[in-house]
Amino acid sequence: MKSLEEIRILKQQLGITNEMLAKRSGVPLSTVQKVMAGTTKSPRHSTLKALSDVISRESEGIFVYSARYREPFAVHEARSAYAAKKGPATIEDIYALPDGVRAELLDGKLYFMAAPTRTHQKIAGEMHLIIANYIREKGGACEVYIPPFGVYLNGDDSSYLEPDLTVVCDTDKLEEKGCVGAPDMVVEVLSPSSRQMDCLLKLGKYREAGVREYWIIYPDKRTVQVFRFEGKEEAFVELYSFDDKIPCGIFPGLHVSLRHL
Repeated sequence: MKSLEEIRILKQQLGITNEMLAKRSGVPLSTVQKVMAGTTKSPRHSTLKALSDVISRESEGIFVYSARYREPFAVHEARSAYAAKKGPATIEDIYALPDGVRAELLDGKLYFMAAPTRTHQKIAGEMHLIIANYIREKGGACEVYIPPFGVYLNGDDSSYLEPDLTVVCDTDKLEEKGCVGAPDMVVEVLSPSSRQMDCLLKLGKYREAGVREYWIIYPDKRTVQVFRFEGKEEAFVELYSFDDKIPCGIFPGLHVSLRHL
C-alpha cells in the first residue's frame, strides 16, 4: 500500500482530480478533499487503502501482463515511445542496437526511445547551457552531459539510462562509457509518450540509487517538478513555473529561469 505522500505525488503526476479519485475509490469527495489538502492528518486505513488502490491501478496502467510470458507489453502505443522487449534483456542488447536506435535498460527490460522534438531539444539545451556556464564561472569540478550519454545507475551493467541532462560531481564515477553509479542531478524533459517512464519508474529508481536531485520539466504546462532526495527520509517535491527563478539544490547559488522559452 502506498503512503499518503506517494498518493499525493502520483495523483498530481497522473493528472487525477479529487472528483475522479472519489468516484473510482468509493471514498466520499469531502473525505478525499480533506485527505489531499492535509486537513485529515491520519486517514483511516480503509480510506488510505482505497485511494492507494486507485493510484496503483492508474500508475501501472501503461502495462498489461501476459499470463503466458510474464513480461510487460506496452499499451496505448500511440502515447508511448517505449516498447518493452519480450524476454530478459542485458547490457549486450544495448550495445547491439543499430546506429540511431536508442533504448534504456531497467529490471531486465529494454525500453526503446523515440526521437525528441524540437521543443524538447531546445529546453534540454538551455538547461545544459545554464548549468555548464555556472560550473565554469565558479570553477567547479562537476560535469554536465546531454544524451547520448550512458548512466549505469546501479554501478554495474544491470541498468542503463540516458537522461536528458546528467550532472556528475563525483568524477571518480566517470568513465569513457559514461557515469558508473548515481549522478548528483538528473533532468528529464517530459513528452506525452514518456510520462509514465519519467514520472513513475525512473523517479523511484533515481531515488533508490542515490540521485540527490531530480527535475521533471513539463513543456506543455510550462512547469517544473523538483524532487530533492538528499538526507531526506521522504521525497521532498516542489512545483515551479517557467516564470519562476528555480533554485538548484546541488548548486546553492544557482537559480534557473526558463521564462524566455
